[in-house]
Amino acid sequence: MARRLWPTSKRWQRIAAASSAVVILAAAIIILGWDRQPSLQSMGIRPHSIDLMAVVEGEQWQAPAAGGNGFVDVADNGSFALKIDPGTSQITVLDKQSGYLWRSNPSKEQLGKETVQGALLANLESPYILEYVSGSQPRRLVKNSIDSKIEISYTLMGDKGIQASYTYPELHLSFVIQYVLTEHGLEARIPSEGIAESGDNKIFAINLLPFFGGVSKAEEPGYLFVPDGPGGLIYYDRKRPANINSYEFPIYGNDMASLKVSNENRGRREEIGYPVFGLKRGEHAFAAIVKDGQFSASIKAALPGQVSSYHTASANFSYREEYGRRVSGVTDQLVITIQKERTQHDRSVEYRLLSGEAADYVGMAHSYREYLEENGMLGSPLPQTDNVPIQLSFLGGGTKPKFGGSDYEPATTFDQAEQIVEELMQQGVTNMRLSYQGWQNSGRYDTDERFPVVSELGGNEGAKRFIQSMHEKGFTVYFEDYAAWRNSKASSFDIKSDGIRSIDSTVLQFKQGGIRPYTEFIVNPIKIVQAQKEVIDQLKELGVDGIHYIDGPGDELFSDHNEDAPLTRKETAYYYEALLDYTRKELGGAGVYKGFSYSLQHVDFVQSLPYDWSYDMIIDEMVPFYPIVVHGMIEYTAAPANERNVYDKELLRAIEYGAIPFFGLTYEENRVLKDTDYVFIFSSEYDIWKDRIIEEYEKFNQLASVYHQRILDHEKLAEGIYATTYEDGTTVQVDYNRNQFEVTKGGAK
Repeated sequence: MARRLWPTSKRWQRIAAASSAVVILAAAIIILGWDRQPSLQSMGIRPHSIDLMAVVEGEQWQAPAAGGNGFVDVADNGSFALKIDPGTSQITVLDKQSGYLWRSNPSKEQLGKETVQGALLANLESPYILEYVSGSQPRRLVKNSIDSKIEISYTLMGDKGIQASYTYPELHLSFVIQYVLTEHGLEARIPSEGIAESGDNKIFAINLLPFFGGVSKAEEPGYLFVPDGPGGLIYYDRKRPANINSYEFPIYGNDMASLKVSNENRGRREEIGYPVFGLKRGEHAFAAIVKDGQFSASIKAALPGQVSSYHTASANFSYREEYGRRVSGVTDQLVITIQKERTQHDRSVEYRLLSGEAADYVGMAHSYREYLEENGMLGSPLPQTDNVPIQLSFLGGGTKPKFGGSDYEPATTFDQAEQIVEELMQQGVTNMRLSYQGWQNSGRYDTDERFPVVSELGGNEGAKRFIQSMHEKGFTVYFEDYAAWRNSKASSFDIKSDGIRSIDSTVLQFKQGGIRPYTEFIVNPIKIVQAQKEVIDQLKELGVDGIHYIDGPGDELFSDHNEDAPLTRKETAYYYEALLDYTRKELGGAGVYKGFSYSLQHVDFVQSLPYDWSYDMIIDEMVPFYPIVVHGMIEYTAAPANERNVYDKELLRAIEYGAIPFFGLTYEENRVLKDTDYVFIFSSEYDIWKDRIIEEYEKFNQLASVYHQRILDHEKLAEGIYATTYEDGTTVQVDYNRNQFEVTKGGAK
């Protein structure tokens, strides 16, 4: 789970032990199966359903005589033409407007120059690489379409494309790949219904079109695009250490339940937040969108080296997980095991083929944005504004241990928050988005003990007065809440019955030390959705305008391997989306942290949209791909200004990337947060930051006219100098060398 400093730590203890009567009652509830939570149906939420692609049935296609290059015509939609080599099932796609021919694999002439031999050379000739496991053995074995014992047959899909069926008789394995032309290029699909495993051999993963458009060494100028942070470029002409030759990470991060994430390495990477990769070669490029199967896919990028002499980018689809299973309960010894059941989801990648001025990372971003808009996955455009919004997150306070018990230490009462707002208004800050955290009665943050609102801040009545006053000033107020992680000592959720289970069937949990040791776990998302109804109902009575979910929807995605009610990552995303929709329906708005792409159509703003990368040595340059995709449709911030590591540089990046300003504030000094859950918030006192707030507001307000506009272009003008151009021609030039920026206004929009 990615950790952040506003807030950073989720630590609290149970205040009192349950009495024996409560224990007996709780046991009775469990035994009798009583469910105090509202049903999903009562909340208007339907259970998740799976719609699988159809496998094409019909007469087997008899390929006509192939031309000199071995390829025959399959489909033509006026914009693109698809051909296939019946012997290898390699494909080509002709962009009829540009005249450029895209290949699934290197040509015969190119293969003749290869230095790799054997299986690696055969992989280069195949449109997929299949990994499978045999029996109980964890060793992964590899097959491709060049295998001498494979059986390949074809079925035409009307005038749209072709279905290739692959059968390995000796392995008792078979699957199909469908190639379909679209108005933007090509879509490659692996229907779940087309997979058959009738023996001991099981499919582990399929790397689909691993060499599509691959560029040999530096024969053409260009780069690979990978979705690291806001976006990363891997240039063809850069020299790197010999061991730096590949990139492979899962979309939306590792599944916590797969046991690939330890307590020590959680949050060390900027997790992939959107399912896109790309490749640019000269005046041509593609943006590849992982559609079906994105929740069990990794983005792969490879450089010339051990595998081939090509730069490539592709999607690798997992069908099973590998994990360590304990030999017994008395030893830490693990046996590597492969998951038995296959993940039953379709897989598909849409390749949007680009040329000319559109053949770069900006064109890729525009292409992905168009995809989201076409499929209703991006919400509605933002309204025009005369003043850019500034987001202020007030921290109410927290509980700290005192004299054998605990006391709540207020850091910002509702009256103090109102005082801050009024003072900023007097200084010309006229457009504010307000949120409140640390309001829960327990004084902890991932808590189930929320109401009444803690009295030291003003209680429920104080909250109502504050919200009403803000409404009169024209400002919205969100309360911040948590929907994933819980402390087993304090939560009303039971770690054994409500916590998600890992792939080895044990409850996923991490033990934390410190002054107050505890165990944290993730609550089953369906149970969280049900429990949130009461929270939303009570916040509605206070007049709250929405909930900003600090964790869960937008930045956490996992499976639940509970045998009685398992959930895939896709299903978790579905129920989190449902929670966001329900929150918006009842309160009016919802916000998330980080903003994984599946959440975009369900939220009003994203806090801390990825604006930094993971600093992998393979990546040469960071670019604002994701901001280009969402700007003008979703309001978003970078990290809080009062938490920047390199203040001026990160300020300029927020401006370059089109974010709105954001501060996390307390009225009192930070020392009052000592020994609370918010101890790692180092600098938030309003009196210290008020001049910076006003200064930043004035800087960001120069971009008010483009708040609702798309980013039309982004380019590097010189080392350390970048320009972002908006729809009306307004250009924002950022100079990191001189720590300054300049806005050149365009025409009216």
